[in-house]
Amino acid sequence: MLPFAPFRRLQWRLTFSYTLVTVAALLIVELLVLFGLYFLTRSNLVINAVGEALYELYVPEAEQFLRAVPSDLEGLNRWATQMFGSNGVIAAAETSFGTAGNGGQKGNDWQVSLHGGWPVYILDANGFIIEQQPRPSQFIPGHQPLNFDSFPRLAELFTAVQQGERELSQLRATLPGGLLVYLLPMVDANDRLLGVFIITVPLPGLNNATLRPLLIIIVASLMPFTLMAGLIGTFFGFLTARNLTRRIGTVALAADHWRRGDFSVVAHDNSPDELGQLSHHLNQMAGQLQTLLQTRQELATLEERNRLARELHDAVKQQIFATTMQIGAAQTMLADNPAAAADRLREAETLARQAQQELTALIQQLRPATWPEQGLAKMVRQHTADWSRQNNIPIEITLHGERPLPLPLEQTLFRIIQEALANVARHSQASQVHLHLVWDAAHVTLTIQDNGRGFNPQVATHGFGLQGMRERLDKVGGQLQITSQPGEGTTLKAEL
Repeated sequence: MLPFAPFRRLQWRLTFSYTLVTVAALLIVELLVLFGLYFLTRSNLVINAVGEALYELYVPEAEQFLRAVPSDLEGLNRWATQMFGSNGVIAAAETSFGTAGNGGQKGNDWQVSLHGGWPVYILDANGFIIEQQPRPSQFIPGHQPLNFDSFPRLAELFTAVQQGERELSQLRATLPGGLLVYLLPMVDANDRLLGVFIITVPLPGLNNATLRPLLIIIVASLMPFTLMAGLIGTFFGFLTARNLTRRIGTVALAADHWRRGDFSVVAHDNSPDELGQLSHHLNQMAGQLQTLLQTRQELATLEERNRLARELHDAVKQQIFATTMQIGAAQTMLADNPAAAADRLREAETLARQAQQELTALIQQLRPATWPEQGLAKMVRQHTADWSRQNNIPIEITLHGERPLPLPLEQTLFRIIQEALANVARHSQASQVHLHLVWDAAHVTLTIQDNGRGFNPQVATHGFGLQGMRERLDKVGGQLQITSQPGEGTTLKAEL
């Protein structure tokens, strides 16, 4: 797997995809070219198009001379000489077409000796030559018929024209040497045959003979062109992928800082495309998240201050006030009743010790818990042992099915244990406490039961301590249940 390790990175995967797309596109283009060449050689589109072009180019002009009454053969000769003579579009050619009764010429062979041009014949409706280019010496228009003996196919086509065939795709033949002969009918307004324009042109260059070497050239060039395209695609793909991964890396770096709580880093990308817009939106989200966290931190701080203020007011302040009253009473009784003054001082000492315990409990709640090094179970054991020693109340703990929980859940349970035990020490006058913490597959259940004096839950549920525990559980989707009656102790059950 080591040789493929770089392709796990987005940059190399994008580069590889660019290369594949470039090479595949080149191969598809070359295959389309090959298919097009094959289609052209196997179809008659080009040949038919050549025939249509020749008809449109020459027949309308030649027809006007034959439609004249009588036919303007001299005008036809001048036009043909201009169009097909040595100064015309098609240069002159030495030809030796057999003609009927031509004496010493090769009357039985249809031969063309090319020197830069091809023969052109104009026949009347009966097959007699009324014009030809190049024109032989002592030529008499309409005196001799064209001899088709050396190429019977032309005779068949001419007969078809005389019988009314006008479809150009059916009026062509192939001569030896790669030449095409087109028979172009010329008619009057009533479709009566006036003559036949016979023109010889070379076959289009893409035929079976020329296609094979062309295919060999294309196939031979396939590998170097493909290699070159692959290198070019790899180069440009690498540049494009590097730019893209660099921009994504900027966003990833900023997100990593945000994950650690550092919102001072932003993703710098001013491009107007989708990735630039994403970076802009993420920067806005990070700013809003920072504001939200600051607001929550301020609210948490304010909530903790309010809780401490209520705790100090409801417990410590009242106890210190009571201690002050006891000391004042002792001072008044000290001269007249020393025994009563001593009782007052002992009561003041008890109140001072309770205030000390309250302050110790508050300090324990403020002390940060060291998660995840210790874990919830160890924190519970340590805290309950300290609480039992400080308050001189035995506590029995049971932990069952211990397993790690998400940090917010563990912190919530620990704070509820702290608050509940603080309430037991402050209000219950209990002599025994049982704490059960059970983990199962779907729930975590905390039960704290004391044998104290109890209370009426309908009256006390709005106290700060119980309300705070309910709010903590609500934030993590938990439930709190309080069961108590005066004189029968209290049971607190929290379930997550």
